[in-house]
Order: sequence, then structure tokens, then C-alpha cells
Amino acid sequence: MTWLYGSMADNWKTWIPSSQLETVKYMGCYMTPLYKGLRLISLNNALGDAVNFFLYINQTDPDGSMSWFEKQLHDAEVAGDKVHIVAHIPGGDSEALEGWATNYYNIINRYENTVMAQFFGHTHSEEYYLTFENINNGRSRPTSVIYSAPSVTTYSEYNPAYRIYTVDGNYDGSSYQLLDFEEWYLNLTTQGNVVDPVWEQLYSSVLEEYSLPSLRPSDWNSLLIHFMDYGKDDILFKKYIKNYYRRSNMNCDEACFRGHLCSIRQAHHSESLCDDIPLRIKRNDKRKNKTKYTAQTNFNHLPKNIDDLKKYILDAIPKDACTL
Repeated sequence: MTWLYGSMADNWKTWIPSSQLETVKYMGCYMTPLYKGLRLISLNNALGDAVNFFLYINQTDPDGSMSWFEKQLHDAEVAGDKVHIVAHIPGGDSEALEGWATNYYNIINRYENTVMAQFFGHTHSEEYYLTFENINNGRSRPTSVIYSAPSVTTYSEYNPAYRIYTVDGNYDGSSYQLLDFEEWYLNLTTQGNVVDPVWEQLYSSVLEEYSLPSLRPSDWNSLLIHFMDYGKDDILFKKYIKNYYRRSNMNCDEACFRGHLCSIRQAHHSESLCDDIPLRIKRNDKRKNKTKYTAQTNFNHLPKNIDDLKKYILDAIPKDACTL
């Protein structure tokens, strides 16, 4: 990865502090101050990706990125600064390794008063995950919200979308907490062949969309409890499904309903987080394309010895595919 990280560092050098360039070159991460009292941490979690099959040999912190991440949060805490985090694969996603997910989860719980926002992608969906004080008990106190925003990339069953966040502003004593967000989408059915497509507003305020008093973890947890109490035919849950795909014609049966609720609870892969949700449907059961993909990424059969694994990989490559 040296060539890739090096290229990233060269292209990003006007955006990030020079003191962070070596960190980018080594692990693809960086920290940069945004305003007085607010820091941004960009965390590269490629070494938590389930399709990175070398990690099945050892899921500890191979490049030191999680140790670096914890130190950045500790430094921010000592300085009294707040932190926003950007990363790619949410820990609860089926393509995130449990070792990485639990490490991240525990770090976030430790620094819950420092981390004001967590922005992730990868899923192409509009969804959120909750972390809890007891990482295996979804009825314990919610400690943070992880936002997985949609993508402008076209994807099966999804319309492209983007999100605009409103954050408590740059002033003395700012909390830098998220205050609200809006979402815009592109209807591929009507705009797919248009030269200058028009993006439509899906909603102007997530607070109004789901009748939320704030974006605090406790309020998002109250929304989850509302879903559990009122079921799949509730008007708020129907909005959630429509917004998840940016489509109004998505059917969600009981299995789908329980899968979505379990997903919100699972910021890491613990079935006990869903033990009070009937039938305990796993997250990837609600996205059939992901269920198929997850089955293809089970590498338990791979050799554990690194030399045997290298040979296994090389033997699997067609001889005329490339020159080594």
C-alpha cells in the first residue's frame, strides 16, 4: 500500500498539516484541526475490512492505526477539544471484522464526551447505528450515534443521494454537536437519461422527518423503541424504509422489519444486542445482495500460515493473468 498512501499524501499535502503527512504515508490516517476546539480524525479502516483476508491470520492492530486513533482522542480530551470522525465501513456492517469493530466500539465509549460526530459510508444506505454503555446489551444506556450516509454512486435498489449536515457553529463554547441534516436524491427512473438531471429534496430536516427533539443518542434510541412498539406498518418506520433506499415502493415484511431494528443495535456483531427483538434477524438478512456477498467472504478455510497463504493466493491466480 506504500505507493497508494504516498500518492494520497502528495495530493493532500495542501489540505492537511505537514506533521500528518508521514501518518498518511504509513497508515492512510490523519488528524487536522478544523476550528478552535474542534478536530477532525480521518480513520482508515481498510484493516478492518472482512475481504482483507490476510487479517484472518491476525486481527490485532497490524499497522497501529487503532493505537494512533486512541492517542488522538486522548490528546483531544486533554486539550478540551471535540472531535468529528470520518471513516468508511461501519463496525456493524457485515463486511467489517469483529476484532476491529469491538476495538472501535470500546474506544468510542471511552471518549463519548469528546466524540461529537461519526460519519461513515460504504453501505449506500441511509441508516444509523447506536453504541451502548454495555457493548453486549442493547437496553443499556446509548452512548453515541454512528451515521452511515447514502452514496451518489448508483447501486442495486438504491437511488443516489447526498446529505448536508448542520453543526453547532464556530464560536467560543460551541458543542460542535450535530443539530440537524437534510437529504437530496436523484430519481433514476425520471432523471436517468436526462442531460442535466434535477436532484430532489428527500427531506429538509431529519428532526422533522422522524419527530426527533434532537440528534442525541437517547433520542435516536427512543425512535428505535418506537419502531419496536408500533411495528412495520408505523408511519415513521415506513419513512425510514423509504429513506433507506430513496424509493417509495419498497416492501418490508416482518423479517425485513426485525432485520432493520437489529441493525440499528449492532454497531458490532453481537447477537445479544438483539435478544429482545423477536426472531433476531441478522443485518445482512435485510439486504439479499449483501447476504450473498457475505457468504462469498467466509475465509475460514484459508491456510493460517502466512507462507502457505501466499502460495494459496498465487496458485489461485491464472498463469496468464499477470506477470509477477
